[in-house]
Amino acid sequence: MSLLEWMLILEVVALIVLGLFTFAALFIARDNPDDPIYVFCKTFWRHFIYPQPIPSVDGPKGIPLEDVPEGGREIRAERERKFVEQSDEDAKYGRIKPGADGVVHSVNLAVYVTPHAANDSVIGRSEDGIALQVTAAAEEGAANKAVIQLIADALGLKPYQVTLTKGHYQTRKGVAITGMDAGTLEERLDALPTPE
Repeated sequence: MSLLEWMLILEVVALIVLGLFTFAALFIARDNPDDPIYVFCKTFWRHFIYPQPIPSVDGPKGIPLEDVPEGGREIRAERERKFVEQSDEDAKYGRIKPGADGVVHSVNLAVYVTPHAANDSVIGRSEDGIALQVTAAAEEGAANKAVIQLIADALGLKPYQVTLTKGHYQTRKGVAITGMDAGTLEERLDALPTPE
């Protein structure tokens, strides 16, 4: 047997095993519809049977509007709206949609943290980043979770868009923000108060 035949056999076996897992997960889902195995199987079969079209790197494209047949303009507008808007499933799994230019932007931000404070709050903008204070101690990542939530709230983001990249055990940290360009970040940082 050739390598291609073996791969085909392995794929069929994997699909059969996943089908059995799905059958078992259906019984589990009666008691717990948020069971991870059930969610995985449901998502897998949905994408396996109805695969999503892959958007181009340059963003949504198609035929020019003037060449669209009657009634097709609304369909094209709906497709482009779905491409730009973020669905609940995207938010659940932390997927970031590309901007209007078709690129998922990412920007780095310096963060200065004061631990053991009276409350969790944003102190304001610092010279090259943002200053925060958190009540949590740096134990088991509690302070880092508070930092991520504060940055997300201050900049109008979802917590999964903020990733701690350095300084996990220090007061000076670095974060990467996904889904925001440098210009938008500067505008939002300028709106923050300046610490005294």
